[in-house]
Amino acid sequence: MAQEKISRWQLISIIILFEIGTTVLFGLRMQAKQDEWLAILAAMLGGLGLMWVYTKLSEYYPNRTLVQMIPEIVGKWIGYPLSLIYILNFAYESSRVLRDFGELIVQTILTDTPILVVMAGFILSIVYCLRGGLEALGRLGEILFPVAFLSLVLGWILIFASQIHHFEYVEPVFSKGLRPILSAVFPFLIVFPFGQTLLFMMFTINSNDRSSIKKAGMIAVLASGIILSLNMLGLISVFGPTVLEETEFPLYTAIGMVSLGDFIMNLDALAILMMVLGGFFKLGAFMYGTVLGTAQLFKLESYHSILIPWGMIILALSLIIASTYKQHINLGWSISIPYIFFPLYIVIPIILLIIAAIRNMRRG
Repeated sequence: MAQEKISRWQLISIIILFEIGTTVLFGLRMQAKQDEWLAILAAMLGGLGLMWVYTKLSEYYPNRTLVQMIPEIVGKWIGYPLSLIYILNFAYESSRVLRDFGELIVQTILTDTPILVVMAGFILSIVYCLRGGLEALGRLGEILFPVAFLSLVLGWILIFASQIHHFEYVEPVFSKGLRPILSAVFPFLIVFPFGQTLLFMMFTINSNDRSSIKKAGMIAVLASGIILSLNMLGLISVFGPTVLEETEFPLYTAIGMVSLGDFIMNLDALAILMMVLGGFFKLGAFMYGTVLGTAQLFKLESYHSILIPWGMIILALSLIIASTYKQHINLGWSISIPYIFFPLYIVIPIILLIIAAIRNMRRG
């Protein structure tokens, strides 16, 4: 299978857009209340540690993706089923992201449109992009990251200019000590979104500058953590922790509250633009990991032939995983994150790194 290449900046852009993709949608669980923005910073530190684990594994197996290296680390009998589990997990994550953005669109701007139509259009655009290869996704990330970032900055400038914020909502800081912050970090914030960067072990052989992959990953995690923390700080100052916890799409709601004079208002489309851009890259990245992993595991010449079948499976799965949006969210928080994602993104990679390090020492 021919290798596709992306530059370091393209990789950084995709990771940042991936990290903020669905996270800016939600007020999260607000376990740390007004200190949730500090919990995100703490989770970011954990995310930097996880990125070190992921990139260290890639250094031990420099020409292998996650799906290819697992059988070499733990053997074929355990490795192939485990690789298949990761592929299925990437597909499941794709379906969750697709459902998130389908719900966002039909609950905000296309209220009379069936969610199937919205999600089908979204998945078709991803399939079309990935048919152009990873380079197409990388070039899009390079172009659209500045658009998403400037839109987010502009949105918050307008929010603060409208004077709908109340910084007293952020106080007192550390009112209940570190315990609520650590409860928010483990297992939730460390997984969503920082542990999800394990996906980029499917991208590591695709960088033009392999020696800079670790640096690119660290920069991307640091930047996305700061962006998400500042975004949460702003949301808390607008809504307060109690209201924010009950608000389904807080950033969309906050920007919709902007009113400057009689001419700057109804900026809902700006929030939709930011969130759809992030969602496009999150879904695109997870789907790329799914199809590439499938092609590598089953020794296919190319992943292009399975883009449409996997797209149809992901679309169907996004509809059947939950009957309502609330059920979909509860499934993610109560089951997926603690019992599926936490072991796959954190526990197993650390075990794999320990085994790989022992094997490397024996070879040395």
